[in-house]
Amino acid sequence: MAEAGQQRSGEALNGADAGATLTPEVLVRKYSSAVLGLCIAHTKNFHDSEDIMQEVFLRAMTKLRTLRDETRVRPWLLKIARRTCIDYYRKRPTARPLAGDMPAAPDRLSEQAARVHQAVSRLPEQYREPIALYYLDGRNCAAVAHTLGISEQAVRQRLVRARLMLHELLSEDKS
Repeated sequence: MAEAGQQRSGEALNGADAGATLTPEVLVRKYSSAVLGLCIAHTKNFHDSEDIMQEVFLRAMTKLRTLRDETRVRPWLLKIARRTCIDYYRKRPTARPLAGDMPAAPDRLSEQAARVHQAVSRLPEQYREPIALYYLDGRNCAAVAHTLGISEQAVRQRLVRARLMLHELLSEDKS
């Protein structure tokens, strides 16, 4: 009987340790690229996406105890990111672009990657999201379908169409 009580208290400690593994540093290290990729797909602006990403992690830290299943951290964070992107643009006043305003692209990317980034940002949203989730986040078609709430076949079809659109956009830029 005493052993059973000790075993249960050990299990409780292990359960408590599992919650302690999700520190802010771990979350940012593991999931920042996925969150940033989704934010870029929504905003089409790298600098706004960085700001939104910071807001996402702040919100996640305040609501971390509401997460019931730690294996679902990534979808949970991406859901927060999606909602934060929507909130960001709802609250933001519409501003006219300044003359000579450069499209926002990360300085650390090569010129070719910057062209691809710009081409992806010009895609319609229904094609931009699957591309970002599939390529930037490294998900498979089933995971993308689950996140977007569509069938796997629809994801595959959108990826094919998005690739064709990207090819056309990048070919136009070269000319």
